[in-house]
Amino acid sequence: MAQNTQSATATRATVPGTANDAPVAPPLFTEAAKREYIPDAKRVGDGAQAPELAQARELFAAGDYQAAREAAKRVAKRKEVSAQARMEAEDLIDRTQIDHGPVAAAVAFVIMLGLMLMYFATNGK
Repeated sequence: MAQNTQSATATRATVPGTANDAPVAPPLFTEAAKREYIPDAKRVGDGAQAPELAQARELFAAGDYQAAREAAKRVAKRKEVSAQARMEAEDLIDRTQIDHGPVAAAVAFVIMLGLMLMYFATNGK
């Protein structure tokens, strides 16, 4: 059966690039950024260090990684710090994170050993 009226989707005028008089475009890149963006290349190359993290850097250099991590967490949680300081604090937190790879490998080895022992115990050979 032929349709003599516009469809419901055509009357909404939401498809850009069609014969609509004023298509509605999505608001991509039209509003301000939610956070201040500092590219990685600038962060690495400029060498500027946030003064809020001086204590955390000293603790990290001294080898007290747990205290450095706690100081960086305090700086990252504060709302009045700059984006540069927050990013540097998050980088320090990432660098002092515990590596769980060896622990996971040891647990997997123990599980596999247990399964192998159970297999040989139940087969009786």
